[in-house]
Amino acid sequence: MTYEALQDMGLEERAAETQEVLGLMMRAERDLTTARLLQDKDEEWSFAAAYQAMARSGRALILSEGYRPKGARSRDTHKTVVTASGVILGEKHKSLINKFDRMRRKYQNFTVETGSMVSRYEAKQAIRDAEEFFSLVASRLRDKYSQMSLLNDVPQLVSR
Repeated sequence: MTYEALQDMGLEERAAETQEVLGLMMRAERDLTTARLLQDKDEEWSFAAAYQAMARSGRALILSEGYRPKGARSRDTHKTVVTASGVILGEKHKSLINKFDRMRRKYQNFTVETGSMVSRYEAKQAIRDAEEFFSLVASRLRDKYSQMSLLNDVPQLVSR
């Protein structure tokens, strides 16, 4: 799949705003912290926070490439973020992207359905997957933006 195909799927070109990318990564890091705190208290919300960390990291990745999902925040936007992240990261990370997509579907069921259940194991695995995805995106952003330093996995601007 090419970037042109991504445009057909619902991405539009947009100049990357470093502050927006930075803000998404900082929020994703906080989501991961929240997921860890909740993992032994509320598995569903722990899972949801881990998914949000992945979704925000994915959105930051897409923005850093000069694209953004079109339209209102909807289910299709979430799917576009997962698919576009897969295209950007490539075949090498297909397994992680598949996990991201399964998490997306489970997250959406959890937010809509009353009977959605997440096991403690699933919540812990979701956190591990979100940490891996966050680290992958952070590494890519570190390489892309010389003015961004990702010290201790927390994005910060380096003074000029």
